[in-house]
Amino acid sequence: MLKFITALLASCLLIGCATSDDQQEFYYRINEAYDFEVTHCDSFAMARGKGRGEFALRDAKKQAMSYGEKIGGTHIVWLQVDEGEETKVVAVIYKCLQ
Repeated sequence: MLKFITALLASCLLIGCATSDDQQEFYYRINEAYDFEVTHCDSFAMARGKGRGEFALRDAKKQAMSYGEKIGGTHIVWLQVDEGEETKVVAVIYKCLQ
């Protein structure tokens, strides 16, 4: 029985370590929204992000969302996504009371 529990714990540990970075989803306190969803909110900032490589779009959006959270935004609306050698995103940061 002890060998079974040890093997189970070891396999759980290995499975947990095998999760790759591109499979992980990160939780943000800022919500992605469409412009019609934030008509009752105040827009107060623009956010930009840049990314390169295999996960350029994800990294660029992550950068913009992190900035939006840091300044106290509750919602982010993507305005522009330029994918090329360097992916760039532009978004509006909103603060909603609800």
